[in-house]
Amino acid sequence: MATLKEIARRAGVSASAVSAVVNGTTHTRVSARTRERIEAVIAEVGYVPNDAARALRRQQAGTIAVVVEGLENPVYKELLLGIYEAAEAHGWAVVLGDTAWMRSGSHFLARLLGQGSIDAILLRHEGLIDEEVLGHLRARPTPVMLLEQQSDLHYPWVAVDDLMAGRMATEFLLQAGHTDVRFVGGFDESRTSNARYEGYVTAMKHARRRPRVGCFTGFGVEAGTLGFSALRSGGKLPTGVVVNNVMSAAGLLAAAADDGVDVPRQLSVVGIHDAEIADIVRPRLTTVRLPMRALGIRAVQQVSALLEGASTTLGVITEERPELIVRASTAPPSR
Repeated sequence: MATLKEIARRAGVSASAVSAVVNGTTHTRVSARTRERIEAVIAEVGYVPNDAARALRRQQAGTIAVVVEGLENPVYKELLLGIYEAAEAHGWAVVLGDTAWMRSGSHFLARLLGQGSIDAILLRHEGLIDEEVLGHLRARPTPVMLLEQQSDLHYPWVAVDDLMAGRMATEFLLQAGHTDVRFVGGFDESRTSNARYEGYVTAMKHARRRPRVGCFTGFGVEAGTLGFSALRSGGKLPTGVVVNNVMSAAGLLAAAADDGVDVPRQLSVVGIHDAEIADIVRPRLTTVRLPMRALGIRAVQQVSALLEGASTTLGVITEERPELIVRASTAPPSR
């Protein structure tokens, strides 16, 4: 197999330039033309980098951990695809876990905290991880990148624009003529839920409508069922509802159907996040699609920059915005 020196000789460049291209480092500047020449030689000789040796030289394990709240949640599909795509480009393997496994004394937590076993942790925990576990993470040098807006934990973070998503969903209902719009789902301890609710409040106030207290019933299908029951117990149903996530919205649709409520004639429903289930339920669910794949790619890129000591671009991603997907669960109010 060709060596870096052989590739450098054929390309007419230095070995350090070849190393920079192969390893994706930023310490050696390589022009676009030089990079193309090096990549052409790499393709010609069929060079395959030795990831194990490369990780050893960098004193890295070549593995990152991704830990999310509720692995069964389908909204993570696009996030994980983005993470795996970017991790593959960086030569990393990915260990996947659920925050439910992150409890003191667990084997999974021991693996995360083990010296040299994980290069970095990408974490989305909705503010629901035990403080003792967070203390263990803070005590270790392994970089942690949050996949949500939680700057008060003093970790770097990247996030989608949850506030915009909540505002976009609410504005869509208001523009359709709804005046009584409610917010259902999520936890009031969850920063993503609070951001989406804040978007709802902002839109209602901008339209000179009184925002109502959020009905925080949790996540998942059951949360939507509970949310509908809470709305129904309040007497007159609103004509529009923004649901914190797509699975809860599916549960709310089912509860409305069981109760004989016609969606969208009597109740319009918008779910935040988009997943295949939005096209499966009846009526098909109007959603606000969040750029989760872009979030996954950005997270890996930024944690790589942290490990390399390069500059980072943190915060809410702006290259892709939330997108309204109009389906059959919304219509102008009939009353």
